[in-house]
Amino acid sequence: MNSSLKLDVRRGTRFEFWARRKPATSEEEHAGGEVFALRADERIVYRIAALPPYFQFYAYTHHTNEPLTLEWDENAIELSLFYHFDPANVVEEGVTFLELRGGRLTARPKEAWPAWYQSDPDRPQLRFSPFQAWMNDPNGLCFVNGRYHLLYQFHPVEAEWGPMHWGHAVSDDLYRWTHLPVFLHPEQNLWSLGATGGAFSGSAFVGPDGDLSFYYTERLPAYDLFKDYKEVQKQIVPSTDLLRPEANRLVLVDGPPGSAHDFRDPKVWYDATRGGYRMVLGAAIDGDPAVLLYGSKDGADWKFLSVLYRAPEHFRRHGARCVECPDFFGLEDRFVLVMGFVGYTEPETGRHNLLYAQVGTFEDDRFLPLTPTLQELDFGTDFYAMQSFRAKERQIAFAWLFNWEFRKPAGSPYSGELSLPRVLGLDAQLRLTMLPEEGCRALRSRALTQAAPGHFICEPGKPIELSLGGALNEIRIVGRGGDGESFTIAHVLGRLQVSVAEDAGEIEYRSTPLELKNLTLFFDRGVLEIFANDGVICGTRRTYKITTLTALELVPSKATDIEFCGAWCYLSVWGD
Repeated sequence: MNSSLKLDVRRGTRFEFWARRKPATSEEEHAGGEVFALRADERIVYRIAALPPYFQFYAYTHHTNEPLTLEWDENAIELSLFYHFDPANVVEEGVTFLELRGGRLTARPKEAWPAWYQSDPDRPQLRFSPFQAWMNDPNGLCFVNGRYHLLYQFHPVEAEWGPMHWGHAVSDDLYRWTHLPVFLHPEQNLWSLGATGGAFSGSAFVGPDGDLSFYYTERLPAYDLFKDYKEVQKQIVPSTDLLRPEANRLVLVDGPPGSAHDFRDPKVWYDATRGGYRMVLGAAIDGDPAVLLYGSKDGADWKFLSVLYRAPEHFRRHGARCVECPDFFGLEDRFVLVMGFVGYTEPETGRHNLLYAQVGTFEDDRFLPLTPTLQELDFGTDFYAMQSFRAKERQIAFAWLFNWEFRKPAGSPYSGELSLPRVLGLDAQLRLTMLPEEGCRALRSRALTQAAPGHFICEPGKPIELSLGGALNEIRIVGRGGDGESFTIAHVLGRLQVSVAEDAGEIEYRSTPLELKNLTLFFDRGVLEIFANDGVICGTRRTYKITTLTALELVPSKATDIEFCGAWCYLSVWGD
């Protein structure tokens, strides 16, 4: 061992980490001795004698009152995610992230997170992102005992997609989050198998008795990302502290006739009218993207009931492989179906993987849309894998801010963010609306100053909000960065359009037609979220070329009559 350090930890502290043998070393070089050890006084209480060449999960719980000494061979071990926590108070204190480098141990408890989050100039400050590594879809969203729980797709060993786990965080207000231990692991160590798969997307379910469980898709070890894999559905009963699965059982293996390998992302609810459980799943039927409906008397034994929705042939012809991340929920006196068509490219604009909704009724296990037309939920497309949940009499949604069109530059310790929390509603025409949850306004720091009318000066690195009302047709909004890059939002030919510095013109990000009456824009270190006409029209883009905003300019036309204009600078949720 070439490095050691004493640790001041309490009895009951648990360590969790992922490690492998450094690629430049061989097993023979370190045979006969440990590469990682924990000692209580002089007694070894935990050690790793040898490491595999692939990442492996390790855990140790300290059950004595003696102080610990950590020893490691930095030439032999590569650690990715490494943390410890006290289960008795982790919900309040969070995990303490650890880094071993250069013979030193750096600990980052909750009070050190603000400096970590604000040190990355490209990391958004209003939105959730993982401490490090990769995240994608939100999962298991729920409100339990006065706290919001966020679980999410997570690859703990690098900032790239890989074997899926579920990360976990909690919040009192939907903005300030506390990191908890990784909640769910793949059924097998997929790194050791050279395979992909793992704990894919799912949702939380509160039964008629008030008990919480989670349903999710496990993709079994897969060697092709696009075909011939197997996806099964599982149910988790969490521990009473919600830190880990207490029980995990297989509930559904095969899809109905006509379905194939895409069979995923369960959303479960209890139908009080019919006295039974219901589940929707994303799939394809004979190649057409589809949403499947299942029923159960006990939440464990599920039977196929019907195809709740089947997409028109247009979507299959333009690349749509299946529906994924379907969401189905009651809202006011209607039901809403939300779904993404993975692989779809809209021929008119070139946009990928769009998200759609339909509003209708749900009776006798049949969904009857009010109109056959799908409502486009976000014209910018970087709002994907949306999941909603019920809390405090509101339907609240998050989505993943990513759509594979542009990749984050290499070198960052993390990849992936979530949207602002959005409150869902229906307008007078029974269209789904999405508006930012009002608690974000408590994070306003100050009003932006104007160098000239409509020319706002922004503080670099700070999130901003712009809100406009009036007759806004043909307005143009330009955001300028410190390096000369810019983004533009414009009402052109009756549609909202957005372009960022990465755009080369092949893809047109435009809304459905609208008379623009109000608009709210949030910009946060490269994330644009746009809400127009009281949330009927939304657009989200993620740019990595303009993350520092220095100025925001309004360029009205002769058709524009601005009746209200306000702009604010925001605090960071990570510690301002």
